[in-house]
Formats: sequence, structure tokens, C-alpha cells
Amino acid sequence: MAITCLIKTNKEALLKAFKNGELTIKKLYSQSEAENRKDFARYVGKENASFVNAKFEQAKLSKQKKAFANFILRNTTPSDPIRKDMLSKVERVEKFLRPSEEFGFMEDLAEMKLGMKVSEEEAKFLLDSKEKIEELKEKIPEGSPDGSEERMAYGYALDAFKEFVAERKSGAMSLKISERLKPANFARNIYDIAGITKSLVATLDNSFIGRQGWKTLLDGKYKIWGQTALKTFNVIGNTLFKRGNGWFKSAGDAQMRAIRAYIYSSENALNGKYNAAKNGYGLGVLREETFPVALPDKIPILGRVFGAAESAFNGGALFMRKKLADAVISNAEKSGVDMLDPVQATPRARRVSAMTGRGDIGRLDVFGKEINALMFSVKFLKSNFDTLTAHQFEKGLTPQMRREAALSTLRIASSTATMLAIASMFGLDVEWDPRSSKSGQICKGNNCFDMTGGMRGLVTLGARIVPTYHNGEWGFWTKSGSTGKYTNTYTREYGKDMALDTIENFFEGKLSPFAGMIRDIWKGEKFGGEKPTIVNSTIGLITPISVQTLVEELEKGNDELLLVMIAEALGISPTKFSFSGQGKKWQKLKDKKGDKVFNESLKMVQDRFNKRAKKLESSSRWKRMTNEEQGKELDKIKSEETNRIFRRYNIK
Repeated sequence: MAITCLIKTNKEALLKAFKNGELTIKKLYSQSEAENRKDFARYVGKENASFVNAKFEQAKLSKQKKAFANFILRNTTPSDPIRKDMLSKVERVEKFLRPSEEFGFMEDLAEMKLGMKVSEEEAKFLLDSKEKIEELKEKIPEGSPDGSEERMAYGYALDAFKEFVAERKSGAMSLKISERLKPANFARNIYDIAGITKSLVATLDNSFIGRQGWKTLLDGKYKIWGQTALKTFNVIGNTLFKRGNGWFKSAGDAQMRAIRAYIYSSENALNGKYNAAKNGYGLGVLREETFPVALPDKIPILGRVFGAAESAFNGGALFMRKKLADAVISNAEKSGVDMLDPVQATPRARRVSAMTGRGDIGRLDVFGKEINALMFSVKFLKSNFDTLTAHQFEKGLTPQMRREAALSTLRIASSTATMLAIASMFGLDVEWDPRSSKSGQICKGNNCFDMTGGMRGLVTLGARIVPTYHNGEWGFWTKSGSTGKYTNTYTREYGKDMALDTIENFFEGKLSPFAGMIRDIWKGEKFGGEKPTIVNSTIGLITPISVQTLVEELEKGNDELLLVMIAEALGISPTKFSFSGQGKKWQKLKDKKGDKVFNESLKMVQDRFNKRAKKLESSSRWKRMTNEEQGKELDKIKSEETNRIFRRYNIK
């Protein structure tokens, strides 16, 4: 406070009052301007009291505005479009704000930042929380390792702040039952139903490590993949058998909070290297597209089981991304790359996200709700496309990045081929032709297991919709997984799929459970020929895939049930290649003899067909046949084995 314009005696009297405690800054802050002028007049006279008080108010206002500005700078980024508006609002403040006015002002700032109205109490909590977070941040020892006690204390405080904001936003966006009945909210209801059914169907497994995170293993990042696998099982165990407390809403939430705190407090989070990338390496994603909502974990008793699967999936994705991001940043900096430069950081961050099953869909991201309702995992599909094409279709990649991406794709392809070759050496069945629906899988009997982390579907689609050569003829060739029969979809024949049908079938298989139900109703049949009903359609919407697989395999009497269920639980998607048993005669057999005989008969037909077809394909006669003759011969074997079953049970 400037008092240089006061005469010496007044100045000395005022300074003496401050020194002996007659006047204190705390007291002056708490009083009104009139009270302050009265106090100042005792030491500097009435003629100077207004001047001194004005200088004091000016100093208070300057300090307060600086505090507001620092609050804004800490809570926004340079690219945040509202930062300038918030700072301008601070600059327009011309009078020191009393506590009640200050919190009202903070409410306005919070509303600008959060896009929602907050109360005075909430504004106070946000302000106090940020002060606590800054204090804990300053206490972190320089050079302390990620996960240290001081770092985790800061991480937990920051996570509590973010959770408070997220829950406040979620509450602000939630709808009451009466509101949901309004026509204007019809689309919102569809999105929510699609999200709920997707979460229910995707739960009860630990599929991230064998599916979305599988590319990391194939790329040679064995340590990171292994650490993530251990972390997911640890999360499942702790969620199932430990209780949450304090801030924790559940044991699963406690596990997720620990992972988020670990990430928020890590060195690369504090030094700004994560945020240097536009997508933040995907570390700000709290919910993967497979689990868009957390409703299933609210179900009594079973909720803890659902929560374990959800936490393992979401937590595993964050943990693996953090480890990959740290490795990418470290390797780039060893080569002299500035990882605080968004131009360098962003493309590398996209690769990290793609390696963990979250591809960048660009401008389509604005239609996130609509796509989420329609597709099961469109970002996972895009991540596989980016990996297979080595990100060559993405913009903004430096030549060095393109080389690194290409080498990564080459490593993934080599690892996959090596696994398949080793399996073949041990006598397991491996299909090398990418046009076959069995390609990229290791098969034992009629059971096949995806060893590509879901990438094989795109490879097969690509191989089927570009012209290829088979047995002396060019065309759009496909190969059946159950019969081994090659079909040229370029040849127009009544009732036979064309190349366009191949594309349509591929994307139909990627529909969300809710959209898939609509598709089945429109087609008049479910996969396998069963007619959709209210019962079986509802079951398909709410039953986890692992449970559906268990029921189906039990009905079929699968000899490899344990192996199939372990693979399903770990995300190594199992597929059973067998005849579907469609047609009036098969339905008669099912009605007459029941499901057990029906399934045993299908297995018998498939086993006999496989044996005869394998013998035929190894003969010299097979090599002399045309494509058409080979197809007819396989159809003949299938027909003969099918009719043998019908004769056995007198089905006409």
C-alpha cells in the first residue's frame, strides 16, 4: 500500500499502528470501507483517510484479481476458447469483492468453465480443493518415482476434484422419468438404452488383454503387456474381495481411483508432456466405448462382479496407455525429439491410443452418441485399421513417424505368423489363406481361437473385396470356414452373395446389441436362423457374451468347453465352425428328437465332412478339378452326410 504522499508524522503513526497490532491486514479485509476510513482517520486525519483507504482498496483488488487470474490459468489451457473470456471478466472487476460477492463471482467462473451452474458451497469447494491440490503438488520431491506416497496424495486429491465435477455434470444432465416420456427426449432414451445393453453384454470377462491390448504384445512390448495383465487381475481380485471406503463408492471405484491418481501424479503428467498431444494419449478417457455406462455395477450382489470386469477393462486400458506413453516419450527424447511440441507428440499419442484399441475417428467424433448407439466398437475397429495400414492414411505424421509405424505393423505381422507357425508344428490346424473365415486363428477340431486381437476380420474383408487368383481364375474369392469351399462372389448366381454383400455382412456384424436386435427383427431371423421373439431378443440384449457362449456350448456338448470359456474370458475370441442346421428337415429333427440329438447330429455331420473333405483335398484328383467341380464335390459330401442323419432318424 503506497503511503509516500503522506506527511512524515502521519506515515510514522500509521506504520506504528501496524507494528504494534492496533491495525492488521486481516481486520481491514474483514471491515467495510466506512469502518476502514474511520480507523485510518485516527492515524492520518480525516482529510487523508479517504486517500489511504482508496490505496488499500486498490491493493486488495489487485491481489484478488491476480488470484482469480491464476485460478483461471491453472484450470484452462492456452487453446481453451473460454480462457480469454474468463480473464476478460476478471479484468472488468473494478471493486474488491467481499466473501459473499467473491463466491458469487467464482460461481460465474465455474459455470463458464464447466458449462453448468454451481452453488456457492460448490464454488467454495472447488476453490478450496484447488488450493489443496496446489499445496500437495509443491510437496512432491523432485525426482520421486511415479506412484510414490507424495505423488499419490496429489493424484488422489486431483482425482477427487475431477470426480466431483464429473458427478456434478452427470447429475445436471440426468433425466427424470417424467422427462424421459417427453417426445423431445426420445433420441436420448435410445442412446442410453444402447449404452446400457452394450455394457451388460460386454461384462463378466477380462477381455482387454486378449483383444484391445493384444497389439501391444504382438508389437514386442512384452513387459508392458505383462504388467497390464497382472494389473487387470489385481483389479478384479481387489474389486471382488475388498471393500471401498471414504470417497470410494465401491471396491471397483477404489481401484479405478488408484489408477487415475497414479496417472495424474506421474512425472509426464506434471511436466505437461501428456497434454502436449491433442488427445492426451487417451489418458483422459474414463470410460471405454465397450463400457459407456456404469449401470450394471448397481445391480445388487452381481453388481460387484460386473464392476470387477468394468474396472479391469477401463483400468487396464488407462494403465497400458500410461506405460506405452512413457516409453514412447522416453524413446523419442533419446533421439532428440521435443515431446512438448504438439506436432511431434500428437501422432505418437494416436499410435498409443490405437495400440490400446482406441482409434481416432476424426470429425465423426461429434456424432459419438449416434455412433455408440449404432456400432459396438467403432474406435476399436478404427484402431485395427490404423495398425494394419501403419497409420499411412493419417495426416500430420512426420517421415520418421511413418517409418516407426510401418516397423510396428511389420513386427505385429511377424509375431502373428510365428504363433500360427508354431501351432501348426504342434499339430493344430492353421488356415493361412486370408480369404477364409478361419484365417488368423488356431483351430482344435471345430473350435478356432483368434490370435490377432480382432484384426483378422479386416484382413479377411480386404482379401475378399479385391480381385485375387484361385485355381486358374480371377475373382472376388471367399473361402468357407466350415466346408473349405471357395466361392467367387463376382459370378452372378441366384441366391449367392456378391462382393457388396460381403461388405454389408461385415458391418452388420459390428452393430451394437440394440441395433443388432433391430436388424434381426427387420430380417425376420437371428444368427443361425432362429426367429426373433420378445424373449430371445431381450436375452440377447442383457446377457453377457461369456454367459451366452457358455449356454450355447453346453447345449452343443462341446468337448473343449473349458478351453473355449478360458479363451472367451481373456478376449481371445473363440469361434465354432460347424454347419448351422437350417432348413425344414433339420427343424423336424429338432422338434422330434430335441436339442441334444440335434446338436450331436450337427457335430457328427461336421466331423465326417471334415474327414472326407481333408482326404479329398490331399488327392491328385482334387488338383485336376476346376473350381466349379471342387465346389460341387464338397456340396455332395455335405449332402450325403446330412442325408445319412435324416435316414437314421427317419426324417422325410
